[in-house]
Amino acid sequence: MKFGFLSRIFEGALSIEKTYNQCDKALGALRAYNEKRQQENVPYSASEKAELNNVVSIAIENATRLVEKEGQRNWPGVFREMHKNLANIYLELEEYDKVREACERLQNYGEVGKLDAEEVIKNLNERENGDSPSTDSTHPPSQNPNP
Repeated sequence: MKFGFLSRIFEGALSIEKTYNQCDKALGALRAYNEKRQQENVPYSASEKAELNNVVSIAIENATRLVEKEGQRNWPGVFREMHKNLANIYLELEEYDKVREACERLQNYGEVGKLDAEEVIKNLNERENGDSPSTDSTHPPSQNPNP
């Protein structure tokens, strides 16, 4: 009996769970960075910036890798969550065009996807209109050309 098919399912499930955790970690780190930047205006060290950039890059890379499987896999809940994670990560990075793009794709996932996209867009609009605490002109380390 061949178990290759079962190992691929198990491997895929581990990859999905790992990516969820990476996205959660990246969002938490970015939110903490942005909050600290706003409240204390304390600069991060080069090693802290490098660690944050690494965590965020890995999360974006793996979430993107998963959503590239749309059409190949029947994982609508996973794809919806990954688009939402990407939209929120890009929101924290202040990459607003990418936020809108992720939200457009998110809306394709039924009522829940539309509600998720509306929530992210609401947060985006608040940031763009200055209604949010993280609207200063500095950028997170991955976006700052002069650390």
